Amino acid sequence: MLYDVFICHASEDKDSFVRPLAEALKNSHLEVWYDEFSLVIGDSLRESIDKGLSKSRYGIVVLSPAFFTKKWPIRELNGLVAREMSGENSVILPIWHNITAKQILEFSPPLADRKAVDSKNGIESVCSELLKKLRPDESPLLVARNELIYYGLNPPVVTDEWWLDVVEASNRIPCWGFAVPESANWGRWTFPLPNYQSKGEARGVRLAWTAMQIRWEKEAEQNAVSQITLPGIVLDFINSLPGLKEICHEYPDILASYAPQLTIRGFGGEFENDFDLLLEKSIEKQRRYREQKSNFGSALTTNKLPPTCSKEIALRHPTFGDYQSSTIAGQFVQGELGGPETNFYDTFEYIVWFLSTDAKWLPTKIRNFLIDGMKNWNVWSRTSTEIELGIADTFLNSLWSAKNYKTFRIGKKTRESLKDWISRSVEILKIDDDPDTILEKFLSNGFIEYYYRKQRK
Repeated sequence: MLYDVFICHASEDKDSFVRPLAEALKNSHLEVWYDEFSLVIGDSLRESIDKGLSKSRYGIVVLSPAFFTKKWPIRELNGLVAREMSGENSVILPIWHNITAKQILEFSPPLADRKAVDSKNGIESVCSELLKKLRPDESPLLVARNELIYYGLNPPVVTDEWWLDVVEASNRIPCWGFAVPESANWGRWTFPLPNYQSKGEARGVRLAWTAMQIRWEKEAEQNAVSQITLPGIVLDFINSLPGLKEICHEYPDILASYAPQLTIRGFGGEFENDFDLLLEKSIEKQRRYREQKSNFGSALTTNKLPPTCSKEIALRHPTFGDYQSSTIAGQFVQGELGGPETNFYDTFEYIVWFLSTDAKWLPTKIRNFLIDGMKNWNVWSRTSTEIELGIADTFLNSLWSAKNYKTFRIGKKTRESLKDWISRSVEILKIDDDPDTILEKFLSNGFIEYYYRKQRK
């Protein structure tokens, strides 16, 4: 269905009643088939009317003296009657306009017997009565549709199959936790949905947020919005999608997982206060651990004490929460273990990005800390799609076969293999850096040496 309602009327009644009624229904967020709204120059009158008749949930029939003298309105009424005869119940919604029951009875006894609303009660009253039928209280789909319209979207009528996808998606399990069926998961840039297993109006609100979330997820994927996207572009992305800004304010901790770059001071835009509060609460929580002489999280820090803040907000802390650099690099790339899915690229591609000029917008202290963390995290050699494709086979076989850094030799073929891997990453990242330059930075920053150090440990 394309429309909530089709208005069947005589042209003589437009100015006095039909046009104001159509506008009132449209202002009530209904999809109305009305010739002045729906027909454009060049349209086939018969085909357009037939489409409106067949693709509308209901048909409003404005019965008037002029109506019964016109060929087209009678034809439209016959089409609605045919729909009811085929099994659809209560498709016709009659309005009496300057006409009596006796006059209608003379034309059609069945129409005279049907409950109608009288135009003499005024547009507001007529519209109110129609809405009771067109939008019954607490119908979840209609509540959802109105919620989406409130946020500036234009969803289809509730009989459209699009809503089936929304209802199905509303039952997906969040992509957080352990042992969650992959087929049921939400992906990146999704947030907790309200009113789980709810009914009526509350379920409608959940469906509306589901529909918006489907769009966030799709747009984030298509536009590659990730941890390495410029903060200004991320903020524009958030503001461009209905509902996303509001949910990010509600869940700044999840926003920090999807866009850790925004947690860096000065990069958070309108979320700066949210991140300040998140950091403040996190520091207070960790302070209590320290006072209790707890060793919670101490294995992740440089001083073997509990960290001074949580990982998702550590880039905002002056000492990175005292975490080891590898812990925060891992958090930056893949988020919290069991938390929202965050990584968009393979680990090696993030390293290439950190070493490229494309990463120069990062504050130097933070960039160097994360590069050091990627070296110490040391998972790049075994977590890449490119390895499965065989692009880096020669380099990696040399890396894995050498017993230590001293016995590792990077000959011509090994070097070319590493360059191919870097070139492929540059292509995926869509950056302009010369692969040879990044290769030299990779070697000079000690990634291979650190690989053997970790292997030895």
